[in-house]
Amino acid sequence: MDPLEFKRAFWDKVGPFDQILPLLNSLHDTAFFFKDLQSRHTMNNERAVASARVATEADTLGKIGYEFWYPERIAIFLKQDQEVMQTGVPIINALCPTPDKGSDSAIMFSKIPLRDQSGEVIGLAGVWREVDSVKALPPSYSRFSAVLDEMHQNFAEALTIEVLAQKVGLSRSQFSRSFRKFFGLSPYDYLKSLRINAAAQMLRETNLKTTDVALQSGFYDHSHFSKTFKEIMGVPPREYRKRHGF
Repeated sequence: MDPLEFKRAFWDKVGPFDQILPLLNSLHDTAFFFKDLQSRHTMNNERAVASARVATEADTLGKIGYEFWYPERIAIFLKQDQEVMQTGVPIINALCPTPDKGSDSAIMFSKIPLRDQSGEVIGLAGVWREVDSVKALPPSYSRFSAVLDEMHQNFAEALTIEVLAQKVGLSRSQFSRSFRKFFGLSPYDYLKSLRINAAAQMLRETNLKTTDVALQSGFYDHSHFSKTFKEIMGVPPREYRKRHGF
């Protein structure tokens, strides 16, 4: 029998897909999730459920996630979802900063389109896991290791795309294209996420003035900081602090 026919014959006999959930739950450091065309969750393993801060998988089903995550996270997730489902092109091993964690951590994720038996895209499947340090990334990221280290360690400094591009021997445009391909965000948006994540952590955990928070997270204009923070987090810095911190 042709190997592909053998494979197809077996999978045609397999029952409900959710029978693999116990296997996915055994990977305690890795989140698996499945969504429909509207980005509503259709299945999540235990790690994904825990990240949503709910009691059971049933609490996530049929929901997009506005109840679980900050607005900037949802906006990024939905943009990625639509890109995958509309183009049919997977996102493999992309990287984004970890919310609510130290500046040296990141999330590595992949998303692939799911098709029905006629070949039409009906949703997506995804996986993510935390990387405790950018130094622990796979070898395929080695070219960008110095850039990532610079961004994570010195995000509060006046870093420019030109300087970062020079570290990998690329022009600004080449660097921006390559960075987006690997990490799913432009260098500017990635750096902005690092800064806002750091600012949010300071607002939650310290009583620093918002002007000092802005400076220590890399914003030298307070009005620009406030505007960017609200754009990403959904509320101004002072309102965020009232809800989550001091």
